[in-house]
Amino acid sequence: MNPQRPDRDTLMAYADGQLDAARSAEVDRYLEYEARLASNAPPVPGRAQPAPHGGQGNLGRPGVSLNGDAPPHGARSSVSAEIAALQAQNLALREALAPMLDEPVPARLLQPLAPPARPWARAAAVALWIGVGAAAGSLATREALQQNGPVVTAQKEGMQHFVHQAELAYAVYTPDARRPVEVREGSDLTTWLSRRLQRPIVAPDTLPGGLVLMGGRLLPGMPGKPAAQLMYQDAQGHRVTVYLRGMAKPTAEISFRIVPGKPASTFYWVDRQWGYALTGDLPRAQLLDAARVLYQRYTADDPSALPGSTAAPQA
Repeated sequence: MNPQRPDRDTLMAYADGQLDAARSAEVDRYLEYEARLASNAPPVPGRAQPAPHGGQGNLGRPGVSLNGDAPPHGARSSVSAEIAALQAQNLALREALAPMLDEPVPARLLQPLAPPARPWARAAAVALWIGVGAAAGSLATREALQQNGPVVTAQKEGMQHFVHQAELAYAVYTPDARRPVEVREGSDLTTWLSRRLQRPIVAPDTLPGGLVLMGGRLLPGMPGKPAAQLMYQDAQGHRVTVYLRGMAKPTAEISFRIVPGKPASTFYWVDRQWGYALTGDLPRAQLLDAARVLYQRYTADDPSALPGSTAAPQA
């Protein structure tokens, strides 16, 4: 019986090194089967033949022959060519983005977007609304500080790198007016991210403060540890992001910590070797409420959670 051709998601996971040993072996068997077919296939008149093992092959362009011809209608590129293209794409992304992880976030990306022009009456109403919100946020933040004590800042180098990744992703994607997310909200979003991160991904429809889920995207994290970003927005257009990935090395559980910033701050924590970061330009008390909701949801949906371990940490 001939092996079944792996689907696109399986090939992407194989190229990322995310498949378990059994599924990787299935892909390897299909690659061997494909190689046997290619070695026994008769030559196609007028088309360039595959290069010998170790040669340039199709020069990294799956499904295109050396003379530039496209494959026949209905033909599919080989699995080996698809995997090679995916691995080349991963390498190009790492080479392009890795230097950015050590760069400071440009100040211009951290500045709030200028509001669109409005008639003077609407502008006055917006100014009044912002003033009321700022006063309420200031009072809420002061009360939260009195209740929860001084702010704790990140000190460990590994966690600083994790938080920096979350802040960089926030700064890059929240100002995007056309495509801030890769996949819109819905079951497709959580199914796709869960499959790529190989764990249940929870995306609450809403968070405290009127924050509504917009969607999310897959991001490069660490080798073998891709990351997910979820984005939320409130009625005033304020956006916050949730960044999560598996930790690259064993990391002790960390209660809620905050990295204050201008203008955006980041709440982060580590639970069962997974890091979570909530970043946004919102009052500290509102961010803390949203972080607690996320913590409770992920604890409830984690099959490894132990009974009685659902109490959210304190900041």
